[in-house]
Amino acid sequence: MNSHYFTKQRLINKQNIFILTTAGLIFATQCCAESSPAEETIPILIKRAQTYLANGQSQQAAESYEKAAALGESAEAEIGLVRAYLQSGEFRKAIAFSNLVAAEHPDVSETAALLAYIEDREGQTTPALAKLTEELKKHPDDVALFASQIEILIDRMAISQAIQKLDDWIGRNPPHGDIYRLRARAALAAGNREDLLNWRRKAALAYESISSPATAAVTKWPVHAMESFPINDEKPKKSGNGFVIDQGRRILTNASLVLNANGDVWVRNGLGKIRKAKVEKTLPDHGLAVLRLETAYPKTWSLPDPLFNASMDVHFCFALGFPVTDELEKSYPILSPGMVVRSDTGYGGLMQVTSTLGSENSGSPIFDGSGHFIGMTLAKQEPLKGITDRDALLGKGTFAVRANEIQKLLSSSIHSKKKPAKKNAVKGTPSVEELYENLLPTVVTIVVTP
Repeated sequence: MNSHYFTKQRLINKQNIFILTTAGLIFATQCCAESSPAEETIPILIKRAQTYLANGQSQQAAESYEKAAALGESAEAEIGLVRAYLQSGEFRKAIAFSNLVAAEHPDVSETAALLAYIEDREGQTTPALAKLTEELKKHPDDVALFASQIEILIDRMAISQAIQKLDDWIGRNPPHGDIYRLRARAALAAGNREDLLNWRRKAALAYESISSPATAAVTKWPVHAMESFPINDEKPKKSGNGFVIDQGRRILTNASLVLNANGDVWVRNGLGKIRKAKVEKTLPDHGLAVLRLETAYPKTWSLPDPLFNASMDVHFCFALGFPVTDELEKSYPILSPGMVVRSDTGYGGLMQVTSTLGSENSGSPIFDGSGHFIGMTLAKQEPLKGITDRDALLGKGTFAVRANEIQKLLSSSIHSKKKPAKKNAVKGTPSVEELYENLLPTVVTIVVTP
């Protein structure tokens, strides 16, 4: 199984979603024609939807965007609807409707930009970047197309390439807040704190200079509508990945991230929902740490108990997590397809895979092709018992603690004695869209302050 399998499955499943989405819009059109107040014009509904989305009310935002789209042709409403679907975790709807919108509005660059960004999230990075490259040949300075390309490059750790493209674009265009914000993010990913602060200041000034909609750029690349961490951005911090376990009550992550953590620990999942946590247990010899949430996530957002329920005779796998930048950036998780090189290295309960989400490989869950959890990636700095030089002993690459080893280490102390809630069985092999949608609430980014 490989990424071509994902593409085939997406095309098969997309046809049915197109039909459902279109039917829903037709129904909404009929309802609005009969019952919508006259004062509910498209601009008013779009403004209302934007407010809902900014406040994290994705369902209400989707309803307002749907009403606006039903009242008449509006690319802005339809693009907003895609973003609302994405924020509410309805990934299959988001990518299906995004395809429709891009086909119906080829003259609106943000439709192609948003579609490419979403396709990259599910591991279709090469075709997504190829589409953007072709569009940018025709519109080299388009903000939405360029910003989508840069965000993908940053998230896929092509930092030098992203910085070169950004500096070239900035050198030939007037100030633009969205592009300056991404330049700051690239500086952050490159570890250049001075450039980070400098470009953030420039971005703030560029945004302040927009006094009216008439002076704003025709296209733009807004910040993703997620909750913001309640942390002073100037304070030092560390960040990493993890995932929800124990029926929504706990988070599993790397030990090095939270060792000696005396300040606050916050987590935000793929739906953008934030929780405060405390370090409950660390197993530094194995690179593991368990966080307990002050307020639990819903049980359905957790990996099922027991964690280990897949065969280790696995060849295809994928990692799912957030780009690690030691900051508070808002981003959707990215899927990285790969192969299991060694299901058991013979040391420390580790396996070796080719999937990677960056050089740190910090706390990202690894799944097989059916979405069963098979391991958790370890940051290179994890001090593992009996392994003083991991690269010398095991070779370079991405290593993960096997799921059965994690289950053995944690089952006696953290898992509920209650019978876990049953999950609906998935018939056949799930599509990549279904996998991403199901796992989106489960993966988290973690921010630790000293």
